[in-house]
Amino acid sequence: MVDLVRRELGLNVAFISEIEGDRRSFRALVSDVDLPIQVGFSEPYEGTYCQMITSGQLGEVVPDTASEPLTVDAFHTSYLGIGAYVGVPMTRSSGELFGTLCAFSRDPHPDLSPAEAEVLRATAVLIMRLIEMEEQVDGRLTDLADLAETIDGALEDATIELLPVSEVGTGAVVGHEAVARFADGRPFRRRLGEAREVGRGVELELSVLSRTLKAVEETSVPVVSVSLSAEALRDPAFQALIASMPPSRLMLRFDVDETIEDYEELTALLQPLRRLGARVAVDRVGDGAAELRHILLLSPDVLRIDPELVQGLADDVRRRVLVESIATLAAQIDADCVALGVSDAELPWMDELGVTHVVRGTCD
Repeated sequence: MVDLVRRELGLNVAFISEIEGDRRSFRALVSDVDLPIQVGFSEPYEGTYCQMITSGQLGEVVPDTASEPLTVDAFHTSYLGIGAYVGVPMTRSSGELFGTLCAFSRDPHPDLSPAEAEVLRATAVLIMRLIEMEEQVDGRLTDLADLAETIDGALEDATIELLPVSEVGTGAVVGHEAVARFADGRPFRRRLGEAREVGRGVELELSVLSRTLKAVEETSVPVVSVSLSAEALRDPAFQALIASMPPSRLMLRFDVDETIEDYEELTALLQPLRRLGARVAVDRVGDGAAELRHILLLSPDVLRIDPELVQGLADDVRRRVLVESIATLAAQIDADCVALGVSDAELPWMDELGVTHVVRGTCD
């Protein structure tokens, strides 16, 4: 585009200068004459044509530098051999000055007019948009690289905490909730979202599953529930992992906001496991994203109530109504109802609201 500007104006040189602090550097440069500078060349900003134009000292169009008092004896006039010059500021979408788009010739151009400056101005706007897009892409790539490194660390330091799942009526422990804990305290759902940004969501899920299975391998934990996505369930590595555990000891949790593109496929994948005793749960019901369609198409064995809905229900009748409605739905579809993150204050309400099981402690 810079070369197009040069040819359109019929001048020898065109360039983009980027201003950073008290220096300017050449971001792009095209020329049909020999120059003592090249792309990447940096020099003090003060005293340059660009500085004089952006400060308003010099007009945007100089048809003959020998006739302009500010340029006739300027260093760059002789250093670069400038006979005629035209330049315009380049500003970011925020209004911040980025640099300049300029062109010049070795000989004077008496016919150089403000119309040429308008050509540069229109082109500068478009080039500035491209530069900002490039910066956004570069920044995004850097962020993703940092995120990938973070995921590497998370895969190494993840630990599994097993939280008891208790019957409301008897207090008997009937299973355990597997919760992934990371060294930086990041919740699993948030960490999973980061892993998915770099295409490693399934890797993280299966890593957590593998650690969970090892954690219960030598224990008498009756049932362990693990968070899983339809994509992870589809991965051949999943089948290899669960071969070491009887499916009857496994409960697979699917978030209410998990996107499931093909319920029939998911049902087909789950069917053999369910026949062998595995159970299916819909997780985080009541967090605002749940849809009845999602619940009914999965035909879950368990509905798990989001802890944010449970916490504070002792003092909030609206929360109690919502919890009771979820418990009623669970009973109607012949599913257990588990409340997550139950504290001492909420525990007495569970039986009255129809909740069959509770998980104490901080759930992910």
